[in-house]
Amino acid sequence: MTEPSGPRDVVVEICVDDLAGALVADRAGADRIELCADLLEGGTTPSAGTIRSVFRAVRHAGVQVIVRPRGGDFVHDEAELDVMCADLEAIAALAPECATEVGVVLGALTPASRVDVAAMRRLLAAAGPLPVTFHKAIDATGDLPAAYEVLHGLGVRRVLTAGGPGTAAEGADVLAELVRRSAAPGAPEVLVGGGVRAAGVRSLLDATGASSVHLRAMSPSPRGDGTLRTDPAVVAGFLAAVGRGRADGAAGGPDGAVPDGDAVPDDAAVPDAAVPESRGGAAPDPAPVRTAVVAVDIGGTSFKGAVVDDAGRTVRSLAVAAGSTGAESIDRVVALLHDLRAGARASGHDVVGVGVVTPGMVDAERGVVLFASTLDWTDVPLGPILSAELGVPVEIDHDVRTSGLAESLFGASAGVADSVLVAVGTGVAASITSGGHAVRGALTAAGELGHVPAVPGGEACTCGQVGCLEVYLSGAGVARRYAALGGQPGLDTAAVVARLGTDPVADRVWSDGVRALALGLTSLTLLVDPAVVVLAGGVSRAGAALVDPLRAELAAGLAWRGAPEIRLSQLGTHGGRIGAAVLAFRAGGHGHVVDSWSRADLLAE
Repeated sequence: MTEPSGPRDVVVEICVDDLAGALVADRAGADRIELCADLLEGGTTPSAGTIRSVFRAVRHAGVQVIVRPRGGDFVHDEAELDVMCADLEAIAALAPECATEVGVVLGALTPASRVDVAAMRRLLAAAGPLPVTFHKAIDATGDLPAAYEVLHGLGVRRVLTAGGPGTAAEGADVLAELVRRSAAPGAPEVLVGGGVRAAGVRSLLDATGASSVHLRAMSPSPRGDGTLRTDPAVVAGFLAAVGRGRADGAAGGPDGAVPDGDAVPDDAAVPDAAVPESRGGAAPDPAPVRTAVVAVDIGGTSFKGAVVDDAGRTVRSLAVAAGSTGAESIDRVVALLHDLRAGARASGHDVVGVGVVTPGMVDAERGVVLFASTLDWTDVPLGPILSAELGVPVEIDHDVRTSGLAESLFGASAGVADSVLVAVGTGVAASITSGGHAVRGALTAAGELGHVPAVPGGEACTCGQVGCLEVYLSGAGVARRYAALGGQPGLDTAAVVARLGTDPVADRVWSDGVRALALGLTSLTLLVDPAVVVLAGGVSRAGAALVDPLRAELAAGLAWRGAPEIRLSQLGTHGGRIGAAVLAFRAGGHGHVVDSWSRADLLAE
C-alpha cells in the first residue's frame, strides 16, 4: 500500500441523472459530471433533450455522457453497437454547445468477460475527438491489470473502477497497482468509484495513490415520491472531506457549515458479475463458483438476512436488531447486506441480486416503503437506496405477500392458481393470489384482513376502528382479551390454547377469535373465491385447535357453496426468506433457477 500522503488535489466526478443534479454538482465545485439515465440499472444513455439542456447549463464542470443502451451485462450485439455509435455521433455534434469539456463513458465485453477490442474500436471511432472513459465493466473482468493494458493500447482516456466487483475499499490493492501503471506515458487515468464515501475517502486515496474519485451524492427527494435527488449537502460534505469547497460557502448550510453528507451511500454501478479465472498480474480473489443472492426479512424488532445459493440452500445467515429510529434501521439493513455479501464472496459465491421483504405498505414497482409504523418509515425509497449501496438489482415487497409467493411455489398452495395465505401473528394479514397473480390493490394495501370489521360495534382496535378481526384473533389480541376477561395475566396465545377445555375464559376467548377469523374468511371467500386458504404465523401453531373449529365455522357461514380447503403452512417462518430469495434471483436475471428448488433444500439450515 501507498504511504499516507499530505493534502493533494483530488478530482471529483459526480454521477447525476437529471439537469437539477448537474446544476447542483456544477455549482458546488465538482470537476466533472457523469450524466446518466436509469441509475437503478447502473446508468443508461440519457435523452437528447437532457444532454442538450445540461450542455447549455453547466459553467464549470466537465460533462461525461454515458452511452449504454440498456442495463444488464456489457456484451453488446451488432444492433446495440449501431445504436451506441449513433448516440456517440449525436453527442459529438452537440458538444460545441457546452462551455466545458465533453467526454463519453462506455464499455463492451466479450462473453468471456474480456474487453471486446473490436467493439471498442468501433465505438472509439464513432466518438471521434471526444475523450472516452471505460466504465465499471472492467470490474467484471478476471484480470484487471491485463484489461487496463488493453484499454491503454486502445487509447482510452480514463478507466472507472472499484478494483474488482466489490467496493473500492475492498479492491484497494488492485487499484494501487492500476494507479502505478497509470504513470506510464499515455496510460489511462484511474477514476476510483464504488462505495466511495466522505468518511473514508482520504484513507482510500492514501491506500491507492489515486487522485480521482467518482460517486453518487444522493438522498431521498423532498418531493416524498420515493425518488432520489443529487443532494447539495452530500456533495458539499464530500468536497470538504477531500479538502475542497467553495470559499463563499455556497455548497454548505446557511451558516457556511458543511453537513456530514452520507445520506445515501455512493454507487457501485456494476453488479457483482461472475468473472473468469485470473490470467496473471495483480488480480482480485478467485472467481466465485456459484451465483447467490441476499434475502432479508425485515421485522418490527429484528432483521434476518441470508445468503441463498442457486439451489435454494442457505449458505450463511445473520440477524440484527432494528434501529431506534427509521434512519438507524436503514443503516442497519445496509450493514447487514454488506456483511452477508462479504461472507458470500468468502465462500465462493457471487451475489447477483437482493430481495428485501418488509411490513407496512410497499410500492414494489418503485421499491418504496410507503408506510411502516413499527419502523418509523414513510415514503422511504428503500430499493433505490440499497441498489445504490450494493450495485446490484434490489427487489422490495411486502412480507406477507412474499410469504404467499413462497407458499404458492414450494409450500401448501403449490400448484394452486387461486389461494390465500393468512398470517396470524402479532396482527393478521393476507396474501391473495388470483389466477396465479398477486393481488396488490390501488394503494398496494390489499390483504389487510386483520382490519376487516368482524364484530360490528365490537372492541376498539389500535387502528381507530372497532371490531377488527385481529382484536379477537391475533397473538396480541388473544393474550389481551384473556387477561381482560379475568384470565391469568401474562399468558401468551400458546398458554391460552393449552387451557382449552379446562378454563372457561380461555374457551370463550378462543371461540370468539375463531368465529371472527371465520367471518373474515367467509367474506374473503365470497369476494375472491380461493381454492385453498393457508394459515401461517405464530397463532397457526395451535394446529387442530384452530383448524378444526375454523373449518366448521367457515362451512356454516357459506350455506350455498363449498368452503375452500384450509391447510397449515409448510414453510412456517421460512416463507419470508424463501420469497425474498425468489425476488432477488428474479431481479438479478436468474429467475429460472428457482424452478429446480426443492422444499428440503429450502428448509435446510
